[in-house]
Amino acid sequence: MKVLQLCGKDFWGAGRAAYRLHKGLQEVDVDSSMWVGAKRSSDDSVINLCNSGVKTKLLKLFTKLEKILIKLAGGKNKEMFSLGLPGHNLKRKIEKFEPDVIHIHWINRGFMNLQSLKNIDIPVVISLHDMWWFSGGCHYDGECDRYKFECGKCPVLFSKKMFDLSFKHLQNKKLIIQSVPNLTIVGLSEWMASCVNESSIGGNQKVVQLPNGIDTNQFQPQNKFEARNQLGLPLHKKLILFAAVDALSESRKGYKYIAEALKYLTPHYELVIIGEKSDEKEVSGLMAHFIGEIKHDEELIKYLSAVDVAVVPSLQENLSNLIMETLACATPVVAFNIGGNGDMIHHKDNGYLAQKENAVDLAKGIEYCCNGNVNENLSLNARKSVVENFGIVPVAKRYKKLYEEICSSL
Repeated sequence: MKVLQLCGKDFWGAGRAAYRLHKGLQEVDVDSSMWVGAKRSSDDSVINLCNSGVKTKLLKLFTKLEKILIKLAGGKNKEMFSLGLPGHNLKRKIEKFEPDVIHIHWINRGFMNLQSLKNIDIPVVISLHDMWWFSGGCHYDGECDRYKFECGKCPVLFSKKMFDLSFKHLQNKKLIIQSVPNLTIVGLSEWMASCVNESSIGGNQKVVQLPNGIDTNQFQPQNKFEARNQLGLPLHKKLILFAAVDALSESRKGYKYIAEALKYLTPHYELVIIGEKSDEKEVSGLMAHFIGEIKHDEELIKYLSAVDVAVVPSLQENLSNLIMETLACATPVVAFNIGGNGDMIHHKDNGYLAQKENAVDLAKGIEYCCNGNVNENLSLNARKSVVENFGIVPVAKRYKKLYEEICSSL
């Protein structure tokens, strides 16, 4: 079986998840290829379609044009908003490749024009890494719920017009998706699957729920104190990990809640912040270690093993890579009880699910997970829960079965 994975990148967020699935499928004897618009891996089975000077410039031009279109339509958003065009039209290239199944992940920022899918007669699987595929352009809706109808009056765009850019984009997206004769939509979390089922696009499509997976042989715990020694972190402090990528520009990330929660903790706690560099030495009165972007999994695993707890205070979250990676390294996670977090975090069993937007409860969760009397059990359960439910090989087998069912129905 020949499967083509399409994703804008083979790194970050959706790109990491898509690449892991790609490698897992190869392990279960699926002929999987992956096409991206930006590549970091040295894997020959990942093809960078924008590796020439001209194509790279086009990718940047498409991204700029899209931003201009959004701005001209009145968009003043800080939250991410995408149109799926302009972008590279990959339809002819895909048809020439002749895959049995096309599996699409995150394709924005000029990588793939939505028109590439129009009337395509090859079976298509779309993995929902966020809400974009069934929204009028936002990647998370901030709970406006307008994707259930026709969008319009988009709060992400600060729009009060019914027939605004989000409305028009959703209508265009509907026409393209409805033109695909064999389409399956994958909700990676139970929450995302329920959202797409309630949407004006997904309500008429085949929707299944399958998770991302992770290589638990690679992501496994290291000795906490050895990791701290190697990373130059304090040996006898309670260390809290927080990922700060886009935390200040996206309100969905919930930065203000962790900043508030830290005020309730004693100086015995310190913060380890990955994804952002800063000369600041403190956050909310606690010592902070700003690490910057981590590009190699080996280094990330050390940090995930070195800390006592990770905090993911997002207000909307699908199936977080960071949560899965942290639990695989036997470190408990504190997060709000929203979205797909409950698919991975089991309250007071392998982490703590705090009441939404409740900084006090977030602080209680941090204290609970760092309590020496419970931390060891939480750690054991964290690792066990990922091995049993999200190991990449069993997950890849489930996707292989899905592809086989799709192809056998033709």
